[in-house]
Amino acid sequence: MPKVLGITAEYDPFHNGHKYQLEEAVRRTGADIRIAVISGNFTQRGEPALLDKWTRAEIAVMEGFDLVVEMPLLFALNNSGEFARAGVGILEDLGADCISFGSECGDLAALQEAAFRRDLMTEEDDARIRDLVREGYSYPRALQTVLREAEPLGPNDNLACEYLRNMKTARPVVIKREGAGYSDTDSEEGYPSAKQIRERLKRHEDVSHMMPKAGFLRLKKEERENGLMFRDRLFPLLMQKIATTPKQELMKISGAGEGLGNKLRDNFRYCHDYDELAGSIKSKRYTLTRIQRVLANTLLGITEEDSRNAGIYIRVLAFNDRGAAHLRSLDDRGHRFPLITNINKDAVKYPELQKDIERDILASDIYNIALGRDLYLNSEYVKKPLKLSLL
Repeated sequence: MPKVLGITAEYDPFHNGHKYQLEEAVRRTGADIRIAVISGNFTQRGEPALLDKWTRAEIAVMEGFDLVVEMPLLFALNNSGEFARAGVGILEDLGADCISFGSECGDLAALQEAAFRRDLMTEEDDARIRDLVREGYSYPRALQTVLREAEPLGPNDNLACEYLRNMKTARPVVIKREGAGYSDTDSEEGYPSAKQIRERLKRHEDVSHMMPKAGFLRLKKEERENGLMFRDRLFPLLMQKIATTPKQELMKISGAGEGLGNKLRDNFRYCHDYDELAGSIKSKRYTLTRIQRVLANTLLGITEEDSRNAGIYIRVLAFNDRGAAHLRSLDDRGHRFPLITNINKDAVKYPELQKDIERDILASDIYNIALGRDLYLNSEYVKKPLKLSLL
């Protein structure tokens, strides 16, 4: 039986650090098949992806993966626990023996201990965290306080804990993050952060040394033909959505409780760009990532009920010959989650997922409108999984 490696990521964009993680994970596991689960056109931090999901999936296969599938929007645009639950569930359903993830500390035993402490949290602990958030603590700081952790975990460490809490059959493979931190935009040492690359691209600076050659050339081709997606492109659409949504409906938006929806409606007329809009509802209680997710959920009309009732399914985006053979081999044992390769034929088989799939379709339409792309040619109903030949 082939050994299968899985990674959950966003690859926004795919850079040298991602290439290092993949190669190191393959070296440690001897994996024959490499599978990635990636966010769609909107990312877990609440922003649109720099490149659309089809292009990012294509680059991931070019850079060493055999199969790339999409995480459903309602999980990709959610907190780290739900993001990890969907990513791990999909990978294990696709036969992953090992799941690799990055970490600031790189210490599997320490991460397993932190994950165990989170598993032992009580209702009283959850209530205490909510109280601290109401007092002005951010959620990560409130969690650290309740768990009495001496040092705050880094963003990738926290996500690693969630991966570990959700893994049932796969073996964890932790790779210590090298170089720039998750939010670092200045460091020239080691591997860059994706945020650093996005900021440089926005300023039209050279990033060729920060990305694998094939992925960089594909990014530049997309930049020339369609342009890159930055969140300011969504600002007019977002303002229109806020203006035309009643306050009582804004209050139902996922993450917009505790007055955030009201605050958004009261403040939007005074904002001239995306940063001002996000800043108008920012406070010590809420991380910028949560605010950005609220804005994305508002744009897409995603309610708390939508997020709570979301279903997991597997949307195939790109593969090579090995990936195609692996998918065929899985047909004999079946899948825990629905597998979708042709949205026109497959989606109708799962009426219980119809609303969730429609959200993915809407997200792509809005993404393409903001970029000024042809809606039909780039439609979810037209786009098909991309097959790349092995070199």
